[in-house]
Amino acid sequence: MRLSKNFTKTQKNKPANEASRNAQLLIQAGYIHKELAGVYAYLPLGVRVIENIKKIVREEMNAIDGQEVVMTALQPRELWEKTDRWDDAKVDNWFKTKLANGTELGVGLTHEEPVVDVLLDYVSSYKDLPLFVYQIQTKFRNELRAKSGLLRGREFIMKDMYSFALDQKQHDELYEQVAGAYKRIYEQLGLGDVTFRVKADGGIFTERYSDEFQTISDIGEDTLFMVPSTGQYFNQEVAPSKAPSVDSNDERKPMEEVVGKGIIGVDELSKFLKIPVEQTTKTMLYESEDGRIIAAAVRGGGYEINEIKLRKVTNTKKLKLASEEVVKRVTGAEVGYAGLLGLSEEVEVFVDESCANRVNFEMGANKTNSHNINVNWGRDLPEPDNFVDIKLAKEGDLHPDTNEVYETKRAVEVGNIFPLETKYSDALGLAYSDKEGKKQSVIMGCYGVGISRLMGVIAEHFSDTKGLCWPAAIAPAQLHLISIGANEQAESIYQEFLREGIEVIYDDRDLRPGEKFADADLLGIPTSLIVSKRSLDAGKHEFITRSNGEKRELSIEEIVVELGKNNV
Repeated sequence: MRLSKNFTKTQKNKPANEASRNAQLLIQAGYIHKELAGVYAYLPLGVRVIENIKKIVREEMNAIDGQEVVMTALQPRELWEKTDRWDDAKVDNWFKTKLANGTELGVGLTHEEPVVDVLLDYVSSYKDLPLFVYQIQTKFRNELRAKSGLLRGREFIMKDMYSFALDQKQHDELYEQVAGAYKRIYEQLGLGDVTFRVKADGGIFTERYSDEFQTISDIGEDTLFMVPSTGQYFNQEVAPSKAPSVDSNDERKPMEEVVGKGIIGVDELSKFLKIPVEQTTKTMLYESEDGRIIAAAVRGGGYEINEIKLRKVTNTKKLKLASEEVVKRVTGAEVGYAGLLGLSEEVEVFVDESCANRVNFEMGANKTNSHNINVNWGRDLPEPDNFVDIKLAKEGDLHPDTNEVYETKRAVEVGNIFPLETKYSDALGLAYSDKEGKKQSVIMGCYGVGISRLMGVIAEHFSDTKGLCWPAAIAPAQLHLISIGANEQAESIYQEFLREGIEVIYDDRDLRPGEKFADADLLGIPTSLIVSKRSLDAGKHEFITRSNGEKRELSIEEIVVELGKNNV
């Protein structure tokens, strides 16, 4: 590619309407164009990067016998109704549209239903399974707040794959095949040493964990909890957590009721009551989908109820905060004064392990404007048979099995693998006949990699104050050829590189040397070659490695060999 023929131009200044570094650099260097928040066009150099990422992903999916398809973006409402996902309350952030005749359609957010619908025509016997089906496609998500450039968009490129297995054992084998393929993908992208498999929530599909692949990054939205002795990672949403103990050597004091009008929230209570915040108790009331009323209590001092954990402990699929009416009925008080003392018998109580081994603690009195202090287990309140872990883990917490303090890191999710069990296959009627002719359910899994998100993550990770520093595997070219007053000879060298199969960005523009060098740094091609009258006379040219700034004097023949090695 000759830069004189490239319609895009670099920008000296960062775009004013972008806060994220990846979008700033990619726009400034001419890789992408912002259409609107969360929606970007990929320009010639950006297309090269995207296609190189796709190539790596595609090769790994094909290596495990994945079969590539291209599904439609428009999806019939009827399919989603069969799986109970058409309702906006059931699936977040997806676009819908209508045909001229009024027929409602979904716009591709995910493709579980359409893939199963296709396979209904082809899968009927145990001989048809197992199989992987995948696609690389633009997806659409109605993000309420698109942000972070390519990391969270309304329109994005994704690889989504679906596995279909005869039984759980076979599914687990397929699942691990994909996990291995993902590891190889991130290694090839240069992210292998900072990308980890992380336990995450299985959602409504399975009681088991799902697995995310998270790249450590200060810009990440997720917090990871790592067990130092094992290297195992958990997403904060599911990290098993043991709270650091608090001093409990005080003598038991008489329980008192204290009036604190309008005092709500543990931090405010702590100041008002002049007690450590760890002695306060946060009690939340929930309603389950089957009408149960559940009270969940956790220690103050930065802890929150983790609804994912609470759902598992209470064996419920859905929970919502109890309405004001329900709170008043079961506590006798306004919202904000709930405690465990004197609750209605219909309420099921679950107490976090952070509340164990405390004396003289505070708790809502179930009276508006009132709180109890110096509450003690066994005397004022029955001690639970079992304390449970229902809190959102926070920095300083311990891993329950090893008693080690977690290490915490920020990270960006760059992939996930997810057990689907039989939710979609059963709902849509996908089954097979086993060797005895009996109908059996198909076990499914889904596996995603954010292609465009990876471009953004790599732009963040491999950059410096001068610009981008693309890894060789996905760079838009291997070499940035810069002519300084020697266009005729540089053109001949350019043609020689092309004959050798070396991808080259050739800066043949009539610009000052400083401008060309600055653009080379901004564009981030892995290596640069400067051809000038001086270098031609010497027979050696300045060859620069972008990642570390190393400069060497090499002949064209030596450079061909060097780049040929890197291309193996």
